[in-house]
Amino acid sequence: MVQEQTNPLISVVVPVYKVEDYLDDCLRSIVAQTYRNLEIIVVDDGSPDGCPAICDAWAKKDSRIRVIHKPNGGLSSARNAGLDVIQGDVVGFVDSDDEIEPDMYERMLKTMRESNADVVMCGTRTMSEDGALAEYDMANAMPARDFTAQEAVEGFLYHRDGMTGGIWCRIYDARFFRKEGDGGMGLRFPDGLNSEDYYMVSRIYPAMHKLAFRPDPLYLYRQRENSISHAKINKHSFDKITIAELCTKYLYQQGYTDRHALSYFVMQGYYDVLYSIIGLDPDPAQVKRCINGLRNSARTVYADPTVSRSRKIRLWAFAHFPKLYWRLSSARGK
Repeated sequence: MVQEQTNPLISVVVPVYKVEDYLDDCLRSIVAQTYRNLEIIVVDDGSPDGCPAICDAWAKKDSRIRVIHKPNGGLSSARNAGLDVIQGDVVGFVDSDDEIEPDMYERMLKTMRESNADVVMCGTRTMSEDGALAEYDMANAMPARDFTAQEAVEGFLYHRDGMTGGIWCRIYDARFFRKEGDGGMGLRFPDGLNSEDYYMVSRIYPAMHKLAFRPDPLYLYRQRENSISHAKINKHSFDKITIAELCTKYLYQQGYTDRHALSYFVMQGYYDVLYSIIGLDPDPAQVKRCINGLRNSARTVYADPTVSRSRKIRLWAFAHFPKLYWRLSSARGK
């Protein structure tokens, strides 16, 4: 148990691809952590720019850094390559265009011990491409809270309480990722799919003892215009639907049978995909697929007493008049 160890090793997995303008700042923020017992696994995912050389230069400067060079396979593939070699008792993830506060791992490990939690989540502060930090409204942030497995799954399915947030603002007991023969679950990200964080936490939440959330913004997330989340229609544009179906199928198999919550998560997958493509001149067949999936999953949501009437009305409007709804909501900046 991590709680019983005086100086547990934290494995930090850093996937790297085409981030040469930000990689130095990212690695500098990890190397400078006040908690020193780290192994920093930097995975060069076949980056075609100067990143491979930057990774190797940092490995020469700090013996805690281990570099893996591999052919390009995508974010999940890179993270999995790191997970395959972890030796730590605790695991964290940092995306290579982001940064972390100097005391992030010290404070999160302290919370993990004091709360007897196997997952700890911190607040996230956004920054622009040039590194300018956005204001963080601590007074209105979600207050500190501990989640049971059941509460986390429910929050995840309803997209509440930050339970669908990124994998990177958390630390995890390494048992989730250790190979099954070593007493772990052997969890890995789904190769070839985006929204991979949803897939991973849908497997962690049912198996965990407790998640401890503390609102302090220790993770600094860089918003970039050319990131995956800002891409045009491509082969990954519909991944969120696939992931939603994989997550709900798994949770149902694990004994979670709340059909309202499960349907809500699937509905949100179709909703998000349709909203993201409707203004980008999509193929009519793609739109029809999303509308049909949205309407089918929404039928159960309409009967859900925990969903507000206003939310149901907006959902119905979008499912039946998607282009008009998108134009009006876009004009309002929503």
